Amino acid sequence: MKEKRNRTEIVERCVELWEASVRATHDFLVEGDIDFYRPFVRENCEKLPLLLHYEGDDIVAFLGYDMTSIEMLFVDPDYRGRGIGRDLIEWAIEDVHAERVAVNEQNVQAVGFYAQMGFEVEHRTETDGCGKPYPILYLRLKNSPQRMVKVTGDKKTYLPLLLDADPCEAMIDRYLEESDMFVLEKDGKVIGEAVVDGKGEIKNLAVLPEYQGKLYGMYIISSLVDYYKNHFSRLWVGTSESGVGYYERYGFVRDHVVKNFFTNNYPEPIIDNGIPCVDMTYLYLEIR
Repeated sequence: MKEKRNRTEIVERCVELWEASVRATHDFLVEGDIDFYRPFVRENCEKLPLLLHYEGDDIVAFLGYDMTSIEMLFVDPDYRGRGIGRDLIEWAIEDVHAERVAVNEQNVQAVGFYAQMGFEVEHRTETDGCGKPYPILYLRLKNSPQRMVKVTGDKKTYLPLLLDADPCEAMIDRYLEESDMFVLEKDGKVIGEAVVDGKGEIKNLAVLPEYQGKLYGMYIISSLVDYYKNHFSRLWVGTSESGVGYYERYGFVRDHVVKNFFTNNYPEPIIDNGIPCVDMTYLYLEIR
């Protein structure tokens, strides 16, 4: 699993793999469907993170993911049955905390494969995302190693975690009780949290230091999107300049800046990654 080519070459090879795989497994499609879907596949290969499996110098399988959703998994027909797809799925579950996937109901082999990998059907649609008459099964991992839980008891129990993201308890008290709070549990241990107010603003998001850099923040954001997609059209977040890049990485877009927010509202200077916090930058993420 390595990259030896530039992105354009990788994309073209992945599109070739997709077509070969689909022709071998999707016998319910007609020829015109291949031409119809090809531009969408190429677009996804261009924009999504890809995990590549090489045999020698040739890419023979790839997996594309969007946060915690597996969007694409295709294996060269000549290499099917060798456990490559299983290896890619196991990597996605372990390293990017993937727990969702959508599959064509008529692709019986794929449905069975994901069932063996521990996925179960959450819901079904009669058509695919393009409106074509191919039913889609939306699957979720049954026994995910982590989960988000909504807090119904004393939210201040998690004050040490809250203070990691917002170092002023008085500021936390302004929004905590009137907001939703969620904790991220992994193997029964609370390793992260998020607080979202009634307007869809993420007021607080933190992950324990020993779990940072392992995409658990991404998992929290993905879970919030899933929870609030029927409540809000956007999620908002306000952060210091040093935090902007983190949220942009997951699709947030800059909206406006509140000048001197930190210096006007906090009694002590706040330093983030060695940089004094002065202005608050607001970003949003479209969630429906």
